[in-house]
Amino acid sequence: MDQILRNLTRSCSMQYLKHTAEYFKPEVLILTCVEAASGGFLSSGLQPDLHAAMLCSPGNLIPHSKLYGKEVLGSEVASLEWAANQGNLRHVIVCGHANCQILEELRKLRDGTTSSSRLSPLLSWLTRHGNSTLTRFERYEMDRLQPMTFQGTSPKELWDAYVDPQGHWTDIDQFSQVNVLQQVQNVSSHGFLKPSLKSGALQLHGMWLDNSQQSAYLFSREQQRFVQITDDNIDLLLKSSNTLVK
Repeated sequence: MDQILRNLTRSCSMQYLKHTAEYFKPEVLILTCVEAASGGFLSSGLQPDLHAAMLCSPGNLIPHSKLYGKEVLGSEVASLEWAANQGNLRHVIVCGHANCQILEELRKLRDGTTSSSRLSPLLSWLTRHGNSTLTRFERYEMDRLQPMTFQGTSPKELWDAYVDPQGHWTDIDQFSQVNVLQQVQNVSSHGFLKPSLKSGALQLHGMWLDNSQQSAYLFSREQQRFVQITDDNIDLLLKSSNTLVK
């Protein structure tokens, strides 16, 4: 707290606050997990002039549009709509990370090692909005060498993904990557984004961070998998990833 207050008194911080208050209309919205945001690795790549906003939720879960009218969707979807309504939004990035302990809690609920009769607010959130990831991962476990098929803005818009056919990642990391792709599908389900997604004005991406190795991966629709981002392949990735849904 002491460091936060002292940083706020610096002139550069005050100038940035003034800039965002007057001009901030995000061009990039990053939907990430509260664990990834607290690590600092993701925020280190953001500069004030990028006009990027970060939206954090436990497990980077975003409620699907099918829940409209059945329950309160929460601030995540409301924030997503706010960013879209500003008129400058060009990229939405769903970002997961390695060794996600929040998603591990979701897996424990499935395995029965956490009692569902004593749900906390966090576990209730995971149970309500993480079931689609659990179902997807159970199908993936049946044959990890086969691609998973995800839906874009309509049932006719489909795209395939391989997660870890070489068996490089741990189960929780594979689970986290599957979750990123499932949340991409959830984001694309919202009607207020569909016109921009279909026209190409808005692009939707899946990203995954390995914090311990300080490496980042972007899902390539062309290669149908997460590809590590390096200085040598950024231009190629930008072309091949383009957008996951249309």
